[in-house]
Amino acid sequence: MAALKILILTDFSDLSKVAINYGMKMAGKLDAEFTILNVVRLDGVPKSHLKMKQIERSLVTIAEEEGQKLVEECNQQLKSKAKITFKAIKSHKVADTVRRFAEATKINLIIMGSRGASSLKKVVLGGTTVSVIDVCDAPVLAIPGQAEFTNFKNVVYASDLKNVQKELDTIIPFARIFGSTIHMVHVVEAIDKNVDSKREEAAALVQKADYAKISLEIVIDDNVPVAIDKYLKEKKGDVLTTFTHELNLFEKIFARSVTRKLAYQGIIPLLTFKRRSVKLAK
Repeated sequence: MAALKILILTDFSDLSKVAINYGMKMAGKLDAEFTILNVVRLDGVPKSHLKMKQIERSLVTIAEEEGQKLVEECNQQLKSKAKITFKAIKSHKVADTVRRFAEATKINLIIMGSRGASSLKKVVLGGTTVSVIDVCDAPVLAIPGQAEFTNFKNVVYASDLKNVQKELDTIIPFARIFGSTIHMVHVVEAIDKNVDSKREEAAALVQKADYAKISLEIVIDDNVPVAIDKYLKEKKGDVLTTFTHELNLFEKIFARSVTRKLAYQGIIPLLTFKRRSVKLAK
């Protein structure tokens, strides 16, 4: 089996170093190749300046020097023979640059730091982490500032009980690597016949799954993010897993996506899979 290709994003901040350290600790469990990527932002570079190209080259050179230091530090930290490389790309748009790089190099997982935001920022700004989650087909593992790798003993899988089979087929291989227990949870405002039917179907799929350490629970609550927060604490979750979808115009304006709200809560690492990359059941 070919080594996994993992992309770790850095802006050389303390938060991005947390994500890098997290990835390096994961390396002991994985056969993986790591690329540390810095998108050199050109937002502050004056386009009409005669020395613009020189300034851009200087920014890239500085990034490459800092990147090589990171690679050396990671090699000293590693307890495996994982390969680590660094890449600096100049761009105005981080998320689109990450998407193009991930697609071109066939990245299997993107790791990045994630910090919270105010309610206003959730609606107006979106945030780099959420932007990367939105545009990239590769799974994204968002690491909050206080997170420490704990081997993913307990994976909390927040499900809407749609496409359960395909989503389990995606999550179980990840869980096998770490020997994780999968705590599958569905949050609803109230139990009705439709919910009961979906629960029975999901429970049957869980029973048939070729993985023993899976449980399914229905939680009644009208506030999904808060309910999942409580569930994470109850199960001592090490990572929260969700499947995202492309936002329609209404959702983009009002930021109603549960995943985007969860991405900002910064409770524990958030692992998101793009639902559009999973063929939807008709």
